[in-house]
Amino acid sequence: MRQVLNFRPLDIVPHKKGFIYLKTETDRMGNAIATLHLFDQDILVSKAVKKSAYLMTKFGEAYEIIASKVGDYISCETSFFNNRDVAVLFDTGVLNVFSADGVSIYQTDLSYQGSPVCSPAADDKHIWCLVPEKNAVILYSPREKSVLLRIGGGKSKAFDQPIHLTKTQDKLFVCNRGNRKIREISLSDYSVKDYREFDEPLYKYLRIEQKEYAVLDSGVYLI
Repeated sequence: MRQVLNFRPLDIVPHKKGFIYLKTETDRMGNAIATLHLFDQDILVSKAVKKSAYLMTKFGEAYEIIASKVGDYISCETSFFNNRDVAVLFDTGVLNVFSADGVSIYQTDLSYQGSPVCSPAADDKHIWCLVPEKNAVILYSPREKSVLLRIGGGKSKAFDQPIHLTKTQDKLFVCNRGNRKIREISLSDYSVKDYREFDEPLYKYLRIEQKEYAVLDSGVYLI
């Protein structure tokens, strides 16, 4: 692994050139300020970017409308459907779905067996989410307003405090804080297997083009 950032960002969003991240710095007066940067994965260098670039990457073309409706645009996670509608989900389970032009088309407080969900990964019409308190992954249908499928949970040991979910084509990658593993789910048969294991707490896994990144306690790593 190669460390590319020696701290854990406040937020990190995949970008076609790498990723945009938010960090806290101190200005000349000693005040804490939030700054935005793009990590260019081709040259392994970070440069400052405007807030608009961060918001567009996170929410799409209608970022101004969506960010104003969401309010706290930092704490939420987003995922795009195939038609560029965007799911916006907070760790409390508050879910909003916006059309590509910023119209609110669905909103709910999403929970599973009384526990809030987090970390959306949009599919064609559905949303994969995590249920950390139940050690489960669920597939939720906004149209049907119901959970269609659950993987793990109950007596299963498939997941251990899952915290972040990434979807790439026909696979899901689940970051588990409990056992510090990324576990891979095949969407062809829903089988689960180990993908990567780390020596420190794990927060996120990103796959951008052919490169992979893990966000750990000590920073962001190219793996």
